[in-house]
Amino acid sequence: MQETAAHLVDGVLPDVALRQYVLSPPFELRGLLACKRQVLAKMVSFFVRAIFEQLTGWARCQDLPEPKCGAVTFIQRFTKTLNISPHLHVLVLDGVFANEEEGPRFVECPAPTNRDLLSLAQSVFKKMEKFLAKSGYLRSESDALEEASLTPLERWYVRGLAEPSMLSPSRIVDVKSTASKLCLYAARPPFAEGQLRMTDDGRVRLTLRRPAKNGQGAIVLSPVQFLRRLAWLVPPPAQHQVRYAGVLASASKVRRAIVPRPAPVLQLAFPIENMRPRVQKHRMSWAKLLARVYSIDGERCLSCGGPT
Repeated sequence: MQETAAHLVDGVLPDVALRQYVLSPPFELRGLLACKRQVLAKMVSFFVRAIFEQLTGWARCQDLPEPKCGAVTFIQRFTKTLNISPHLHVLVLDGVFANEEEGPRFVECPAPTNRDLLSLAQSVFKKMEKFLAKSGYLRSESDALEEASLTPLERWYVRGLAEPSMLSPSRIVDVKSTASKLCLYAARPPFAEGQLRMTDDGRVRLTLRRPAKNGQGAIVLSPVQFLRRLAWLVPPPAQHQVRYAGVLASASKVRRAIVPRPAPVLQLAFPIENMRPRVQKHRMSWAKLLARVYSIDGERCLSCGGPT
């Protein structure tokens, strides 16, 4: 969690305003999204693409040359009670990068209105409906339009269109501090070790971080029930839980000019004989993680203060 947040804030997210979008599908679609990774991938693609279309549409009205967007999507598969519930947290650059002679220039966009959110919801849900019907998960596209014959799965689109509040955008201005906390929240695990304890009768008690709406403060499960819920929370193979889109994707041609550059590494002008070349590491060292999370300097001796 800490490593992912540090990587995003220090090496991916540019120092511009961000906006968070959250998409929570209804109960009837959770099992399908949890089991079929191609269905979840399509929902991510449709959602991010619809947001990009709104941003680039506004940019073209402003006559901005070749506007480009960027976003990072977090896939969370759980609720605080360890139920399976795949939903999306999307960090979108709150504007577009215009292609100019001096290089990409960031231009902020106005906040989305309720009408924009409704249009966004309609675009996403219509594309998902066509995809599910084409893939055989719905009877047919025509049946989905008749409310009398809707199954619980198909009713999701009617409720989604009537509830644009399912998409809840919030703006983030201070990237280094606020976005770091948001990345930690989006990349968090289902529970912390301190929330668990064994009861006297051998069951597992999970204390909730915050009480539920009904006042429930904890859940108690048998060991088998607890392991069954954890098994559902494990993502399928080859399914990335953090995804990059637009100018933040690795294949973007303008990514180098937008993402923060790493600190320069000092090198000897005259390399020492038999000295191995330094290999750039893509993961943080364990000592740096300890220092970042617990403020423990693992590279210093506690007795003499010298390097370990």
